[in-house]
Amino acid sequence: MLQIEIDGKQIAVKQGATVMEAAHELGTYIPHFCYHKKLSIAANCRMCLVEVEKAPKPLPACATPVTDGMVVHTHSAKAKQAQAGVMEFLLINHPLDCPICDQGGECQLQDLAVGYGNSASRYTEEKRSVAGKDMGPLVSAAEMSRCIHCTRCVRFTEEIAGMQEIAMANRGEFSEIMPFIGKAVETELSGNVIDLCPVGALTSKPFRYDARSWELSRRKSISAHDALGSNLIVQTKDHTVRRVLPLENEAINECWIADRDRFAYEGLYHESRLKTPKIKHGGEWHEVDWQTALEYVKKTLECIAKEDGQDQIGVWANPANTVEELYLAKKLANGLGIKHFDTRLMQQDNRLAGSLQGAQWLGQSIEDLGNADAVLVVGANLRKEQPLLTARLRRAAKSYMALSVIASSREELHMPLFAHEVLHPNDWADFLSKLAQDTQSAVSDGLKQAEKAAVILGAEVQNHPDYAAIYAAAQQLAAATGAVLGIL
Repeated sequence: MLQIEIDGKQIAVKQGATVMEAAHELGTYIPHFCYHKKLSIAANCRMCLVEVEKAPKPLPACATPVTDGMVVHTHSAKAKQAQAGVMEFLLINHPLDCPICDQGGECQLQDLAVGYGNSASRYTEEKRSVAGKDMGPLVSAAEMSRCIHCTRCVRFTEEIAGMQEIAMANRGEFSEIMPFIGKAVETELSGNVIDLCPVGALTSKPFRYDARSWELSRRKSISAHDALGSNLIVQTKDHTVRRVLPLENEAINECWIADRDRFAYEGLYHESRLKTPKIKHGGEWHEVDWQTALEYVKKTLECIAKEDGQDQIGVWANPANTVEELYLAKKLANGLGIKHFDTRLMQQDNRLAGSLQGAQWLGQSIEDLGNADAVLVVGANLRKEQPLLTARLRRAAKSYMALSVIASSREELHMPLFAHEVLHPNDWADFLSKLAQDTQSAVSDGLKQAEKAAVILGAEVQNHPDYAAIYAAAQQLAAATGAVLGIL
């Protein structure tokens, strides 16, 4: 451990930690734009300049590693002068459009300009103008003159989303952030660049000019679009959802959300959405009130029960409903004497239903899976099913995890894979059984040698007509290799 003093406070940190990380642990705020705890260090905004004793000039806190006995001043005259100088440079070309900027009220540049900016600019020349860019239907890049070149968006698409879709072109005063020519930003996590942007250069297209941040009410919620349970903040105005943002939870979704969580709220108010009950009469649909609709359903069920018997009635409930909704649906079915009730709408093989105890789940926490040394994923379209879990696995696969995939088609995962087998789904059970018996197989060897290993089954396996056989083979492999068996 290394000892460092920041503004008179002592703290011990690990070898390799930066001054910025040490300051965060102490609760000391250092202004910054380009630094983000989940991204690589760029050190290009220079806003985090601090005074380090015995150093000839101020140093960037985000890129300066701690040395034993280091003494740092974040609010000394020298540090403040450096930070004010950087802020003045950042504002030289920044447009004077705060009153119409969508980022107003939650703009990092605006907030720091109050504390570190001058009351008037010394710059009298014409400001630089940058043409807007087309980044697709979700991310608006119409006002790129606001960009301060922190490169957070560039690093996100390359490091977290896995494929670089945004880059910086040209040099010096001609530098511009842009998508690749003729292409939109299409990653399933693209909306996170909106949150990352510290100014109003990248904003949400659907939310654009919809409301000011201080007009919105905030409610905590959980994602309904994947099994991860991503934590959300739903923002409303006039009893309508206007925006959805991530609620940071390091154990689940970290500080990201998938695009389907961020933008799906628009479906709530789509013209095709059913808002009132309808009854079909004379070949046409007629809108009715809830009381009429419920009485109609009750009478219809009673008629079917009398004419064809109670066994001819069944209830199918969407498994994505809440526990409370499913409980009430079951209670209603019991009250009406309906015995057939199911939520496994996609599942074709129900042989496991009687033998399994409790809910099928990942078998471990999301963090534990992300820290595993070896993982085998069977029958999953990872990027479509679990975009955020895929991002976590991608980060692990780039450094320490041996990730293997068995799938029915070759999905571009943008990460190094230990093995990638494309097999017909009918061959999965036999292949997993052979892996369990074959001591020479690289995949089973990788699982055996790993301290922490996991075998994960995706949606294609769960909806397979021979799910029980694949599950049994996966159980056999997990037992042979000491791996944890889980369901996505």
